[in-house]
Amino acid sequence: MTENRPHMPDFIVIPENVEQIIELVNFCNKYLVPIVPYISGNNVGGLTIPLQGGIIVDFGKKMNKILHVDETMMYALLEPGVTFGQLKKYLDENHPNLRYSYPNAPPYASVVGNALLSGMTNLSTKIGPMSDSINGLEVITIDGDVVRIGSCFYGINEADPASWWGKGPIPDLVGLFVNWQGMTGLITKCAVQLWPNHPFKKPYLAVFFGLTDIAPFFREIGKLDIVDDVVGFTIEVAKMEVGIDEPKRYPEEPAYSAVIPMSAPSEKMLEAKDELLHNLINKLNKEQGTNIHLIDYNEFSKLYNLKARTIYELPAVILSLVPYSGLSWVGTYCSFENFEELIEKTDALFQKHNVPSYVMMKTMRSGHYGIFRPIFRFKKFEDQENMVELIEEITDTCIDLGCIPYKTPEWMTAKIREKINPGWIKLFEKVKKCMDPNGIFNPGRWNT
Repeated sequence: MTENRPHMPDFIVIPENVEQIIELVNFCNKYLVPIVPYISGNNVGGLTIPLQGGIIVDFGKKMNKILHVDETMMYALLEPGVTFGQLKKYLDENHPNLRYSYPNAPPYASVVGNALLSGMTNLSTKIGPMSDSINGLEVITIDGDVVRIGSCFYGINEADPASWWGKGPIPDLVGLFVNWQGMTGLITKCAVQLWPNHPFKKPYLAVFFGLTDIAPFFREIGKLDIVDDVVGFTIEVAKMEVGIDEPKRYPEEPAYSAVIPMSAPSEKMLEAKDELLHNLINKLNKEQGTNIHLIDYNEFSKLYNLKARTIYELPAVILSLVPYSGLSWVGTYCSFENFEELIEKTDALFQKHNVPSYVMMKTMRSGHYGIFRPIFRFKKFEDQENMVELIEEITDTCIDLGCIPYKTPEWMTAKIREKINPGWIKLFEKVKKCMDPNGIFNPGRWNT
């Protein structure tokens, strides 16, 4: 669906177990055959497109077991093919006191894939990206070795399922595989953290009438440590989600909205959080001149039934994102220092190209940084040329303002490389050469 150029693999392999992966890696390394890991294929970065042919390794079909859930230490040990819908169903039925954190992605998307690519979820304001919640990995390296990383590193041949509880205090080798897009090895197991599923919940909808009114709110809300998440949208996205196919923003309408889920182990704690949230809104409106209003999301959603609830009752298929043949985004991590400028410049670019301003944003890890993600729906082969120009202009704007794109296709990493510290690039290439001397793991990514 993306703007990225298509490429075909020469073969597709559907493994059932680790032994077959080892055999495959040894074969491909000997004969210099590229290996591209694939799980469900719905990541909007083109990361499983085999740029140089070779073999696509489809983990989603048969390596999709939930191997262990530890109620005491709050983690799940998963094979790569486990989906968000599968994990949620399993936890609801067997461990209702625990929850995972789910992204704005379909139920058939991969849990492990999202974690390895630093995906955001509906607990991101509280806990950050999912890469921060990886406890351990089992990896097949280029030599066919089985490497267990994290507290699971005890055990010569096997690891106790109860030993995947953390990744310190040993040297943190998890980073050799996070955000590398399959360029350093093949992941066969991943332990991810779970969280208490508090019984008392309340979601709010905030609306922001000024174009940049959401910026000071994002800077402050994480510091209060009261919300599970905050996900902001332009009003065009909000309209799209409730079924308006070609939404427009009218002059008197709010520019942004934000869904704010809160939860607590007791009703009194939830009431205290509720009070703090209202106090913050009142303070911003009074002292900084913003025009922000809070609405009970449960009451609001009654106007639109289930369509309005899919944005926070995750995982869910948001059908309004995929009415056409094309879908892409420029996902970035960003600072809030120049957030107003970022909002204004990207909004102007959407208007310049006569495209609805679809932007999604989050505040991450108690406000230490944010996510800024413009979204693009388009009809491939009809308006792709205009859309590609817009995507590139917004990418350039984001990079110029210090944003760091994630889940990056190779055309985007080429732009990033122009601004990266040369020492970083040298170290990056040394690590790649060490981990994959023949260059068979997803070659071409990050312009390798």
